[in-house]
Amino acid sequence: MDDPYERRALLLHLGDVLEAIFCLTKCAESRASIGEALKQDDSLVSFSILGFVDTGMHPQDFIRRATGAFFVWPKALLDETLNRQLLAHTVQHDLFAGNAAGWDAYVSERRKEVPWFGEDLPKVPQAQASADTRDEEEAKDKQDGPRPSRYSTWPWQPDDPSGA
Repeated sequence: MDDPYERRALLLHLGDVLEAIFCLTKCAESRASIGEALKQDDSLVSFSILGFVDTGMHPQDFIRRATGAFFVWPKALLDETLNRQLLAHTVQHDLFAGNAAGWDAYVSERRKEVPWFGEDLPKVPQAQASADTRDEEEAKDKQDGPRPSRYSTWPWQPDDPSGA
């Protein structure tokens, strides 16, 4: 297993996604779809993820969905134990719902550098979860109580909680 290299590859990919989001913010108001943005703005063609998502998606929708799909990545990639399913599932669920062919192409590209990416996931969901469903999930999480600190397992955490 090449865990440090795989984490690095995923961090570099996250950087590319953030750059794609930034570039789309510049043209989101003047383009009706990702497909139109790709045809009109040559600089966007280098972001392969834009070729995998639904080309009829509005750029603002991509920005919103991609932000939701990738916001957990920085913390998850720093966890001592890598939650592989979480990394792929958030992208599948938030960005590729109803687009199995796009998901398969995206996974194929990611697996060139990270062979396990997207393994053991359920089929691509047919529709985006509604806001009500997400609110219910958040309420359930709050009922479960506070989560332990993710930093408590870091190997460079001092043994003495006072820091002395």
